[in-house]
Order: sequence, then structure tokens, then C-alpha cells
Amino acid sequence: MSDDKNLSKRAFIAYLPFMCIALLVLIKLVIIQFIEGPALRAETNRDVIKEVIIPADRGNIYSFDGKLLASSMPVYDVFMDPGTIKTEVFNEGISDLSIALAQKIGKRSASQWEKYITAKRKSGSRYLPLIEQISFGELQEIKSFPIFKLGRYKGGLIYEQENVRMMPLGKIAERTIGYDRLQAQTGIEGAYSSYLSGHEGLRLKQKVSNGNWKPLTDYYEVEPQDGLDLVTTIDSKMQDIAHHELLKALEKFEAHHGCVVVMEVATGKIKAIANLGRTEKGTYFEKRNYAVWESTEPGSTFKLASLMIALEDGVADTNTLVDTENGIYTIYNKKIKDSNYRDGKGGYGKITLKRAFELSSNVGTVKLIYDNYKDRPERFVDKLYSLGLQNRLDLPIKGEGKPNIPTPNSPNWSGISLPWMAFGYQVSFTPLQVLSFYNAIANEGSMVKPQFVSEIKQHGRTVEKIETEVINPAICSQETLGKLQSMLLGVVENGTATNIQNSVVSIAGKTGTCQQNYWKQNTHEYQASFCGYFPAENPKYSCIVVINKPNNHRGYYGSTVAAPVFKAIAKSTYLSTPKPLENKGDYVFAEVKKEFKLNGKVLPNLKGENGSEVISHLENLGFKVKAEGNGKVKWQYPKAGTSLNSNSIIELKLG
Repeated sequence: MSDDKNLSKRAFIAYLPFMCIALLVLIKLVIIQFIEGPALRAETNRDVIKEVIIPADRGNIYSFDGKLLASSMPVYDVFMDPGTIKTEVFNEGISDLSIALAQKIGKRSASQWEKYITAKRKSGSRYLPLIEQISFGELQEIKSFPIFKLGRYKGGLIYEQENVRMMPLGKIAERTIGYDRLQAQTGIEGAYSSYLSGHEGLRLKQKVSNGNWKPLTDYYEVEPQDGLDLVTTIDSKMQDIAHHELLKALEKFEAHHGCVVVMEVATGKIKAIANLGRTEKGTYFEKRNYAVWESTEPGSTFKLASLMIALEDGVADTNTLVDTENGIYTIYNKKIKDSNYRDGKGGYGKITLKRAFELSSNVGTVKLIYDNYKDRPERFVDKLYSLGLQNRLDLPIKGEGKPNIPTPNSPNWSGISLPWMAFGYQVSFTPLQVLSFYNAIANEGSMVKPQFVSEIKQHGRTVEKIETEVINPAICSQETLGKLQSMLLGVVENGTATNIQNSVVSIAGKTGTCQQNYWKQNTHEYQASFCGYFPAENPKYSCIVVINKPNNHRGYYGSTVAAPVFKAIAKSTYLSTPKPLENKGDYVFAEVKKEFKLNGKVLPNLKGENGSEVISHLENLGFKVKAEGNGKVKWQYPKAGTSLNSNSIIELKLG
């Protein structure tokens, strides 16, 4: 009996460590199950299931006339989970599916697709890439393929949506529309990103083979909320006109870059803005937003501000005589020349201030300002500051260049600062800042802020309208305003811009020719510009054209390089809206030398007419036009004299 007890005791001692280990394991299991369990399960879920942010559909951007300028188009990446398909379904349908994939996707033959998918299924692959970035229509086609038509869980079809920002009208106004990226925000996209972005959604995804993730469900855990839509102030027809007229001039004069802006006088709405820069291959594209960003010396277009101050101060009137002598004037050994100065001869002698402005006499302008303000230059500068010209326009679009107007207290002020400022040097402005000043002259003295967006919409409903913002209600007296308007009209009627007179629309404005880097020896780089408004008697639009570094051998004056672009834009814009006559059924489309009439019933002979203008006229009357080529009308159908109805289609060949 004693031996049995000893044996039991020894057995108990031998098994005791194992019992302790078992007890510890049991305790650990209890701890894992009830204490650490929830946290461990959550961690495991995080490893195999995760929440994925789903970007909201970004709002659309429209032109003022309803054309889509930017939109987030959905594209789809398609995958296959061969492991989720029942064996009998897979074996029965894989051949037909492979044929369909070969026809739609290519990459492999039908037999290669069948071998590829079968091998991936055997290896346990659960996330097989098929095709990327297809349209919704293409996705619907793939959904109808054998096996896939059974759906996600029975057919193994997986697809994920991604939104890609696209510009349906191409590259036109690309820099103004801009983009919104992690690295930078530009243009309208960046300025109004908070409206366009919407709110992100959430979707659960499960980890499958090879580190891939697939959606757990077809629905979102949190629905993304679409962004709001923007309606810009841009008119697509005017934008097209401005873009192509600028492009033609840049190509003709082999210029480095240029810009055009067209603004609605009363509201400040930007109807067109084009910015083109040259590539190394000599082609042009929307390189930078020069109109907003590039601050340069404006040259003679600034003379308008100089003479406004002189007129307001009463130191001169439009009939005040200024002596331009022989076209050269020297201050502190620095020579100021008129454009007609050659070999010691030039100038216009004694002429009125108005005439000096019309002829863009540097000598006349400088002598007037220098003689009256040299002892008190701060008075001249203070007047410029009182206009607010030293301030940015505070545009919503980022990157606006800063104006520069030196003061007598500036460290770089010198004896030539005042006379050089008088004709547009040693000051700098962006094209849009210059245009805003000229627009105020057209707008009876009221300076308004340039506006790029007119309203914000949600599902077609207006949620906010952007109102016109007045920067300065009166930049000068009405008396001075009238004189400035007369002087600007005189530039086109009798001065440096007589070449842009036309019988279609009257123009008022000022030429500008500014030598760049003039302090360097043997530099011959110029900036040609024209700024003004039309129609001159009742301004509706203001416009600026700036062309930088044209080929000097082809031309560099504002009158020959920039002003013709202004004229073409003014004519095409004015003609884009037919003007009714007393006989309300008739419309007149005027050319410089001739007119043709269309009464809405009978088609006239269009041969020899400007193609772009004819197309614009006919479309504005409601006709459908099919045109091939560029230039003048060479062929038309129907023929001249044919009666038309509202459903008529007019075909044109241009050349």
C-alpha cells in the first residue's frame, strides 16, 4: 500500500509541470478569447479588410453659353476572380469567354486567354487584371460576356471606377481652366476647388491573393457627394475666335508668346482669354497664363494714365501745344526718341497734346509730364496710387503678377524715373491689369474687377451668383473721361492704328511698342500690344492683345503685330450676333468692302466670303452648317437662290 502511495505521489509530481502548462494555456486562451480577442480580431480584420476612400465626382465647368469645358469622366479598371466561379460554370463558359476577351481586349488569342485564366484559377489567383480605363459603355459590353453576365459573385467579374478630368473642347483656355493637384492648384480648378471637390465616400475592400484588394460589396459604406458645377463667364465662340486669331499672329511673326483677353465692359466678365507660348519645335500651346501672371513694362499703352493725370490736374488740355522737335529729347544723357526718328531727323514739330497721343509721340508725352512734375514727382506718382494701380486685382486665380510703380523714396529712383514712367517704362503691369484700366474708360469711369465665374450650380439649380465687384467707381472726372475717349478714338481714326479701321464695328484704343531689356547693348526684343474697346460709341467689350518677342524682320510695332488681331476679334465678335434691320426679316453681314443679305428664306451666293464669319452668321440664324477646310468659301450646297427652311443643312468647302 505504501508502495502504491509513493508511486502515485511520484506520478503526480511528474505530471504536475504538464498540468501547469495546460492550465497556463487554458488561461491564455480565456484571455485571448475574452480580453484580447476583440482587439486581435480587429487587427486581423484590418489586415484583410480595410476602408478605402472613394473620391467624389468633381463638379463640371461650363462656358457661359453652356459648353462643357472640364468634366470628370468615369473610367473603369476590370478584373476577374476565377476562384469564385463554380467548376461546372467555368468549364462550360471559359471557351466562349476567352473568344469574347480576345475580340474586345486583344493582347492574346482566344486559346491563350483560356490557358491564362485556367492557369491562374489553378494557382489560386483571386484578382486577375483584364483591362484598364474603359468607358461605361465598354463596361456594359463586358458585363454581357459569358460567365461575367452572372455577376460579381457567380461570374467573378470585378470592376473599379476612377474619375479622370477631361476637357471636351481640347486645349482652348487650358491654363485659365487650370488644374487641382497635390503639388499645385492653378486656374479656375484651383481657385474654386472647395466648390468642385464634393465630399469623399467610403467602401470596404477585402485582401485577396498577391496583395490585391477587391470590393466586398457593390454599394458604398458612405456615399460620396458630388461637387458643385461652375458656369464660367467664357463664351465658347469668342474664346475660339481669340485663340485662333492669336495663334495666326504668333505664327506669322514667329513670336515667343502672347495673350488675348476680351472683357465685358459693364460687368468685368472675361468672355475670352488665350495664352500661347512657343515650343522648341515652333508650335504653340497654352504654356502659362501670361495675361494673369506676366508683369512687364507696358510701353505706350501707359501714356493714357499719364495724360489722365495731366488733364485732371489741369496742367494741360487736349489742345495744349507740345513741341516734339525733331523726334529726339535728351535727359541726363539718356535719349528718348519718337518712332519716326531716323538719322537725326524725325518728330512732328509743334502739335496738340491730342495729336501727340494719336501719333504716340514719346517726346511729346515725356516733355509734358517732365516739365510739369519734375519739381514734384511725388504728385504724379501719388495720383497713380490714388487710382489703385499699384494693387493687384485680387483675382481668385492664383499667380497674379504684382504691379510696380516706383516712388521718389524708392532706392532705385533716379533722375530719369519720372520721364521714363511717362511713356510706360520703369513701371510694370500684367495684361489683365492694363485691360482693367482701359475697361474703366469704356465703362464711364467705373473700374470693375475681372470676373471668371458667373454662377455656381448643383444639379442644374443655381446656388450662388457671382455679382460684379466695383474696384473704383470713378477713376477721373466725366470731363476728363470724355477727352480720353476722344483721344482713344483718334488713335484709330487719325493715328497709329488707322490700319484697323473697318466698316463693321468702330474701335477705340492705343498701340504699344515696348523695347525689352533696353539697358543691354545690342538687344532688339520687343513687346507689341493694343488695348481698347468696341464699339467705340457704345462700348460692350474691351480687349487687350500682347505679343512678346516677335521676329524683328517680320514686324514688331503694336500697330502691325497686335492691332490687326484686335480688329479681327472685334469684327468676328460683333458679327457673331446678327443685327436686325427695319425689315425684321433681313440681316446684314458687312465686310470691309461689301455686304450680303440673307432673309432667312433664300440662300445668297457665299463664294469668296470669309468662311468663319459666314459659318457664324448662318449658325446664329439657326441653320446647321457642315464645313471643310479654312479660308474663304469655294463651294456651297445648296446653290445660291435656294429656298431654305429651319431644317436646312448648308455644306461649305473653304480654301
